[in-house]
Amino acid sequence: MATPYSQQAPLKVKCVGSRRSQKALNFVTKDNIIDVGAYKVTTLSALTDGQTWYTSIKNGSDPEFEEGGSYIIKNYTLSKQYGRQCIFLNRTSRKFKTSPLAITEDAERAAKEVLYPPSPFVTGEEQEIFTRPGYLSLRGNIEKLQVARMTRAQYPLLDLSLRSGTKLLEVTLWREEALMDLYVGDKVEISHLRAKIQPNGGGKFDSSNYTTVKIVERQILEAVLTIIGVSEDDNNMLILLDSKLEDYAVPSHFYHGSINDLVQQLPITLKVQHIHNRVLKLEAVDTTEAAESLETTEAAESLETTEAAESLETAEDAESLELIEAAEALEVENTEA
Repeated sequence: MATPYSQQAPLKVKCVGSRRSQKALNFVTKDNIIDVGAYKVTTLSALTDGQTWYTSIKNGSDPEFEEGGSYIIKNYTLSKQYGRQCIFLNRTSRKFKTSPLAITEDAERAAKEVLYPPSPFVTGEEQEIFTRPGYLSLRGNIEKLQVARMTRAQYPLLDLSLRSGTKLLEVTLWREEALMDLYVGDKVEISHLRAKIQPNGGGKFDSSNYTTVKIVERQILEAVLTIIGVSEDDNNMLILLDSKLEDYAVPSHFYHGSINDLVQQLPITLKVQHIHNRVLKLEAVDTTEAAESLETTEAAESLETTEAAESLETAEDAESLELIEAAEALEVENTEA
């Protein structure tokens, strides 16, 4: 019977580099908040014999092969199941350090691109952009932002609309990237996206397991508000209504006490910092008991400009899963049988 795995003749290769990946094993939801349940760390090494490049994945932070080292490998298993040559070592495998293998710059570059694939920036104006192979990167301002939600496969996703030049582009972030603290108005750079045509004929971009999201610029506004009403939503957010009938969302941990007690003290005056009415910091201008019970707190973590780790290609398009995620699904211990 045909099999995607096969035993191969001894192979002499050079390791051109390794890449550590920390991926979420699962996600949990508590009080309508999605978070990572547990992580798994793997390390991917890129190898080449000068003609062909290979990958080798190992659980943990330590790579199977040292960068720059040359090896002779025996009794390994070669998988071609995912369209790429992946070497798995088992209990009978042997790897021997050997004299340096001379390879060309082109061969080394091709192997390294397995670890860090090219991802040129595009604007969305380009011809046939949604049928291009490979990865693309976008730069623009978030114009629309949905709430992160869990799929039936128990992976979070976040839909957003990104203004890039004259184009409004639809982007879906998956897994860890879907949990990033993003706001409407943020200027961001999103790397390693996959463009595709949707069933309705429109185009969109999905994050991949190489995707990073960088917040380039964020506008924080200050305002002094007279609060005349309070409410709660289903996401544990305290909603304040000001005298101009504008809503301001405040994380519930900013307030200690009963909302009914707060209502009894209205109106109150607050000085806030916010991003599109999402409060990051507040302090009481008056000294009422209710105002003092609203913490002078800063959501520092929401102000940080961070890059996210790699995320997964769309879970509902299994055929488009990238090598790392597919290889992670193959437990290393299973290959050591």
